Parts: sequence; structure tokens; C-alpha cells
Amino acid sequence: MLNISRNIYSGWNSTSKVHQLPEAEIIPIGESANEKRRMENVTKKYPTIKEYENIPLPGFTLLKADRKNWGSIDQTWLIIDPRGFLVRISNKNLEDILHVTGITEGLIQERCVWARENTETKMTLVPVSSNDYISAVENTELIEGKVSMKDVQIGDTVLLQNKLVGTYMGVASLYGALDQYSSSKKSGNKIRSYLRRQVIKVEDGKYHYQTNLKILKVIDKIDIPMSREDAIEDMNKAISLGNSFFTNTEKMSQGYYGSYGRINHVSRHAEASVKLTYEEISPIEAIAIFRDGLSRSDFGMLIVENDVGIKYLINFPFARGIMGCSHTSFQVCQIESIKNGEDNIVLTSERNWSGRDDPMYDINNFAKFYKILKHVRTETYI
Repeated sequence: MLNISRNIYSGWNSTSKVHQLPEAEIIPIGESANEKRRMENVTKKYPTIKEYENIPLPGFTLLKADRKNWGSIDQTWLIIDPRGFLVRISNKNLEDILHVTGITEGLIQERCVWARENTETKMTLVPVSSNDYISAVENTELIEGKVSMKDVQIGDTVLLQNKLVGTYMGVASLYGALDQYSSSKKSGNKIRSYLRRQVIKVEDGKYHYQTNLKILKVIDKIDIPMSREDAIEDMNKAISLGNSFFTNTEKMSQGYYGSYGRINHVSRHAEASVKLTYEEISPIEAIAIFRDGLSRSDFGMLIVENDVGIKYLINFPFARGIMGCSHTSFQVCQIESIKNGEDNIVLTSERNWSGRDDPMYDINNFAKFYKILKHVRTETYI
């Protein structure tokens, strides 16, 4: 969401005489973590720091195109800011300017102002005659007048700073599959979790979450607010129906890539370490769980045991689910150890991601089967 910070900092090195005017780095003044971090870096980097009111001004002038340093891939354009310093803009930024105003003898014919997306610190130059400027002014008013979270109720329809609109579902902790990217031999396979996230339902079965959703506006107040329990039940129901998608990005049209980022359970409880147990099941139930695991490349759902008591995890990298491998055969990775007893297990296993030379197995090759249960307080999911 393009917006205009009220003030900017400009920093430069006064001893550098490459150009008649100092080449400056400009950043918005704000309260977000990245704005504060960038400000700290700029104040350390440049001996000269000045603050300016960020208002539309005439006099922005095109100086020249060159590379900032020898390692730069593309040329950028040096612009003279009328306050007495140079700033670099991209070719794309200059193209956008040319679409809405002319440049005569280097002088941009419209007043311009510095803007940025959301709380980013990279700034672009925007003429006041552009649609982007109109949007930025409107967005700035929304951001500066954003609602307090105490005025947002579960069930309200809200507008976020990233432009997503949805139903606010409250704060919940989201739990996924065993982390197949962890260093399993050192610490065991752990459940991937996202604790205390604010969630909105963008449409049925599709959810967006962040630690801070940055709600700008309540578009529609619900007459009777949903309870936190009802909101969580609604999300878990969507998961159980198999048509849910949770993401912390703005791209709601995408789906899961295997088990990565997939949310399997929503809870009001925030458990940093999810307890694991396993429970013996029949071969028929094992086949059903295997097929479910294969469809999402989730190796942490089923344990198989051979006739001499050695336990294994099913090993199917994501690619095998899309390259036509048999839906009844699979590879395994031996469980190195199951620690802490059956009331709280820690699975450690040697995983083989290529698996091309490993033997294939079938359910009939094993004597016992166990489903892996994940426990969040009194709540359980597979």
C-alpha cells in the first residue's frame, strides 16, 4: 500500500566530492522495526543527517544516469532534490514519472514527493499528477487513522494495510506437520508452529495470518461478535474438510507445496513444544493415513514396524507424489530412537531425500502400524 511518510531523513558523506551536490540516502521516519533498524544503520553510516518535511515540491531535476559502483548491474538515475542533495531512482521509477509528466531540460514539470510501500524504507519519487499520488494520499490517511485493536471484534470485516479484506478471526496458534527440514539427529523432528497469530478469513477456507495484521479499517461491524472458540472451531472445520489454505503472504491464490507451511490444527493454546505420542492402528487405517500423507508429502503421520520390532517413518519426498510413484509402495527411513517413553516421544531419524536407490516397500511388508498423534494441551490431531 503506497503511502507518504510525514518526514524523511537524508544522510550523506560531506567529504565525498564526486558531484557538486552530495549524494544522499533518504529514509522515512517511522515506528516499525525495519524503519528503526534502517535509521540506526544510516546514522552510523553517514556523518551528516538532516530531517525534512516530506511534502510535494517543485524543482526535482534529472542529472545523469550511471552506476552507483562497479558492482552494480543496472544503471540508476541521479535526481537533484530541490533541498540540495542527490538521490538515486530506478529506471522503473523514471518510466513511471514520464508516463504522467514531462521533463524539460532535466526539470520534472510537476511537483513531486517521496513515497514508499507499507513500512518499507526504499522510497520512490511520485509526481502529484499521478494516480499513485492520489492513492498514496488516501492510503496515508487510512494508515494514520487506523483503528485500535481494542475496537476490532471477532467477526468484523476488516481492511489490512496490505489491501487484503476479510473477516477477523481473532488470535490463535497454528500448528503444522513434523519439520522435515530440521536437523533431526541433534534435536529430533519437531512440529512446525506459529504461535499467537492474528488471523483473517479472506474467503471460505482461505486464511491470512500475521503477528500484527495492521488493520486499517473496520469495513463492517458484526452485530453479535463471534467467540474465540467459535472462530477456532470454524477454522478447524475447514481443515477437516480438506479445503483450507493458510498463508502469511498476500498471495491467496496459491496452494501448499507439500507439507511446508501447511496448517493442520488451530488452537487457543500456545505450545512451543508439541507433545507427540503414537497409537497402534489396523492395516486398513494405516493405508488411509499413508494415502493422506502421500498427498501432502507429510512423513510425520505414520510409523511402521517390521516383524523384528524395528520402527520406521514413511519417506516420500514431495516430488514422488507428483511423478507417478505407486500409491501403494513407499520407502522408509529407520527411526534412530524414540526417547522419553510412549507418553512423550522424540523421533530422530536419518532421512534420505533422494531415495532413488532405496528399496520400495508395501504395507504387507510390515507387522504393526502406529499413527503419530500431536497433542496441544487436551487437543489432538494427526
